Amino acid sequence: MRPAVSLCSVLALLLSATVALAGGGDPAYLLSASDGSGATGDAIALDIAIDSSAGGDLQGWSFGLCSDPSALQVDSLTLGAASLIADDGGFIQQTLFSDGITLGVVVNLLGSTVIPPSASVDVAQAGYTILGTTDTAATFCNSLGTPPVATVVVVGGQSISPVLDAGLIDVLDPNELVMSSATAILGNSVDTVVSFNSVAAPEADAASLSLTYDAAICTPTNIANTAGADFFAVQATAAGEIVLGLIMDTGSGTPAIPASPSQTDLVTITWSCDAEGTSALSFTDGLGSPPADNELILGQSGGYQPTLVDGSLTVVNYNPFVRGNCNDDIVVDLGDAIFLLNYLFQGGPAPNCDDACDFDDDADLGIPDAVGILNYQFLGGAAPSAPFPDAGLDPTPGDGFGCNGDADDQ
Repeated sequence: MRPAVSLCSVLALLLSATVALAGGGDPAYLLSASDGSGATGDAIALDIAIDSSAGGDLQGWSFGLCSDPSALQVDSLTLGAASLIADDGGFIQQTLFSDGITLGVVVNLLGSTVIPPSASVDVAQAGYTILGTTDTAATFCNSLGTPPVATVVVVGGQSISPVLDAGLIDVLDPNELVMSSATAILGNSVDTVVSFNSVAAPEADAASLSLTYDAAICTPTNIANTAGADFFAVQATAAGEIVLGLIMDTGSGTPAIPASPSQTDLVTITWSCDAEGTSALSFTDGLGSPPADNELILGQSGGYQPTLVDGSLTVVNYNPFVRGNCNDDIVVDLGDAIFLLNYLFQGGPAPNCDDACDFDDDADLGIPDAVGILNYQFLGGAAPSAPFPDAGLDPTPGDGFGCNGDADDQ
């Protein structure tokens, strides 16, 4: 029989700081907070967990999680699954401070329930709002509360200092270099755009861009000077890489990539779509010879790199169509219903695009599709499923219903 642990002894262990944070803590236990990232003003959440896989049964735990109130606003502490076990016969005490959070948990006041060794004991989730503009951390501590709450785990009635892993918060620059994303049809071409989205950025004279793509899926056929820079040059590089530079005004040097708030399209890249699949379009520093980074150039003061937002290009082997346009004559009308009924019951010609005749997108052609067209045309019924009224790609690819020659053509 597992020996009971007295309420007084466990509460004393949880609510006093008699156990100092050890230099490394007991390696059989790891108390960690996950990392997070976001821009100033964003809400983030850090997961707090215990790894006790190399240790014993947990009877409780307590901790302080300290943060800089000028960098992080403490918003919430949500109990995890392991802490909620204490709702039935245990003890839970949580407190929010301006500079951190404390939590004390006794799994069961009589010692009859424990948390067996596990690689991930879900303790809690701490919620914050980012206030600062530089990277910061939420760090386990022994200084919060009166008396201060100790950062310990309780095993066999004993307080043990675990190894501690702070939650690091990467505070992102709100200004962004953004590569747009696109979806295109195999064999066609499509454009993506590199833009600078400014929230609170300095004005810039020039820009350097360094990008990677999957050369097996797409090939750039044109790289256009969308910003209208006086100087615009693309470096000769290996397949899968694009390196370029631009200077907005080579005369007076007046900054022409605007400051806050604005969006400036810098470059338009036209791609040929050579194979099915998805290519990441990624900002990658250090490409080319000489190597180039992704940055804005601020006069003579050097480079500034905002947050880099990658894009992607997805190439599909599907044909665009208009749902309901069964007879492929541009408009959806009575003729489409008659064409479908002739095909179904009179031996009429097959449609060029089954998907276009599939009014309700259920991957089955039948009377309901013809009735759907008639109801839409004459009785105020629902419009055809997407894509409609403009041509587009099938939102349900892979269902075996397609257009002649595409990947869903059966």
